Amino acid sequence: MGPAADTELGGAAIRAGDKVILCYVSGNRDEAGFEVPETFDAGRSPNRHLSFGRGGPHLCLGVHLARLEVKVALAALARRVSRFELAGEPRRIRSNFTNGLKALPVRVTP
Repeated sequence: MGPAADTELGGAAIRAGDKVILCYVSGNRDEAGFEVPETFDAGRSPNRHLSFGRGGPHLCLGVHLARLEVKVALAALARRVSRFELAGEPRRIRSNFTNGLKALPVRVTP
């Protein structure tokens, strides 16, 4: 790798020596990629930001197992649960790298 140099990325100036991070949190909230980026839509199509990767050299090796596990778990829940409701405020973890939940209180109606 050569010496650092000033550059520009997406219209933003980055000076040699500046610290830059990748913000995974914004992946599915990309206003350039989605009409309503802040709305959860599991059926969003096309969705270039699909979970577990889109292929290529960074594809998660466990993608097929993970997708199968999610499919089986959701099918089992759908047979047993008629409704999920938020039962309190979600609490998020503090992280610059992921948009995770520390707590998500829900009420389940069988």
